Order: sequence, then structure tokens, then C-alpha cells
Amino acid sequence: MPSERFSAQCVVRLLQRRQVATMEELKDALGTRVDMTVFRKLRTLAYLSSYSHGGRYYCLQQVADFDKRGLWTCRGVHFSRFGSLVDTAEVFVNRAERGYLASELTAELQVQAKDPLLVLVRAERLARKEVSGLYVYCSAERTTRRHQLITRKLPTKQTQAFALVRDPSTESNEAKAALVLFVSLLDERQRRLFGGLESLRLGWGGDREVAEAIGLDPHTIARGRRDLLEHDVQVGRLRRPGAGRPPMEKKHPRSSRKSRGS
Repeated sequence: MPSERFSAQCVVRLLQRRQVATMEELKDALGTRVDMTVFRKLRTLAYLSSYSHGGRYYCLQQVADFDKRGLWTCRGVHFSRFGSLVDTAEVFVNRAERGYLASELTAELQVQAKDPLLVLVRAERLARKEVSGLYVYCSAERTTRRHQLITRKLPTKQTQAFALVRDPSTESNEAKAALVLFVSLLDERQRRLFGGLESLRLGWGGDREVAEAIGLDPHTIARGRRDLLEHDVQVGRLRRPGAGRPPMEKKHPRSSRKSRGS
């Protein structure tokens, strides 16, 4: 039986030694001038192509040391566990609290991101909305998009309104007492919306932490957060129409006496 002319182990050895390589370098390792021969060998391996440099660099998945964002850079070449630049941009935008400006994503990925973002918008895989004169790229999913746009309008420096929630040892008793007094002055709706706003500012886990700080049920905080995200806030009402106890019919005393005397 004739031996295999081109061995995939030549590709493996090169990528293990150099970590990343171009198509020309891979062809030299295999002893071929045909791109398709290299691709046939790569398909038998777990490999990645770069999202930078037009995808011209290749590496083995087992070599890539991804950071917590899912990115890895080697010798100035960028790789993503999510694949291509377009696919990576989609993942980053969908999981971003505030969406992304094109310039912000460019800085994050270290490659020009405007063109792939426009590709995703045209394919309706992402949405683009104008906020304060700037285009924000956000999720195509309506609820996630609404949350991103609301968060985008909040101050960029996220301060913790309740330091006692994050680090109780650093909060004075006076500050805690002032918080309790302030919340006690609010009516039911105001407490719910105030708690929902602070939960949005704190991010993940905010419902529980704000609830503990102001003495409300986490479900109440979650409802306030949803009301704000859905713009479901009616001035002058504590509850939505129809909520609460049903009204009791008030009988006039005179009419009651007449009915008893008849």
C-alpha cells in the first residue's frame, strides 16, 4: 500500500513549534504549492484561522490560550474562540451591557470593526440605534436591545449607590441610617422603581443586593427593573390599573335605613 505523500503531522509539528503560520508556511511544510492540499490536512485537525490579517494565519485549538473574553494574541495575530471577525463581533455586542460603538469594539478587538458590524446589521443579526448623535450597535433581540440602550444612557462611570452592599465594613452607620430614612419617605411605587434603577446600575446580582440594602423582596426589585426597561411607569399610580384589592361599594347611610324600613 503506497505511503501518504502529504502527512498532516508536518502541519502539526510546524504549528506546535511556531504556534501560528501562514498558508505559504504550511505549504512549504507539506511540500506542496496547492492551497487545497493544506486545507484537506487542516480539516483533519482542530484548527482556527485568525480574525485579524484577513484570516491568513492558522493555529491549533490546543495551542490557543484564550483569555476570559475568548481572545488570544500571538505574535501580533489575533484569534477568537468564536471564529471569524464577524462572528466574534456578534458575540461581543450581544453580551455587552451597553452595546458597542464601532470605535469601542475596534479598541476591544484591536482590529477595524465598523465593516463587520455593518454586515451584521444588514443581515439583521444586530441592530443599530442612534444615541446622543452616535450609532450604538446592539442586540437584534428586543428585550436585550432595550436594556442595552437604557444602560448606554446612564453615566459611563458606574458608581455604587450602596457601598454597604459591596463592602459593609467601609460604610458608616450614619450613611446606613440615611439610606433607611430616605427609603422610608418613598411610597410603594417609588421604592420599587428606585430599587429597580439601582439594580440596573449594579448589574448582575443587583436585585438581591439592593433588596437586602433597602429591605424589599427581590421580586419587587425585579419588577421595578422590568417596569423601567419596558417604560411601564404611570404617573400618579401606585399600581397598574386593575391591580390591588377590588374596590368595595360604599352604601349611603340613608339609603340603608330606607331599605331596612321598607
